Amino acid sequence: MTAAVAHIIDEVKHLSPSERVELRRHIVEHVPMSDDLTDDDYAALAAASFRALDEEEARRA
Repeated sequence: MTAAVAHIIDEVKHLSPSERVELRRHIVEHVPMSDDLTDDDYAALAAASFRALDEEEARRA
């Protein structure tokens, strides 16, 4: 496992249950399940998740 993937997995542990559901939905919708997820896939998903979190925090501020 690369450091990037390990970092993403560690960050997922900090997500709320609803955020995990959102991340799972995004993965299912955007990543073909017949292929293994690549480091680039995880990085893109993490980036999308963090953007969504940033947007949510900005709305609360």
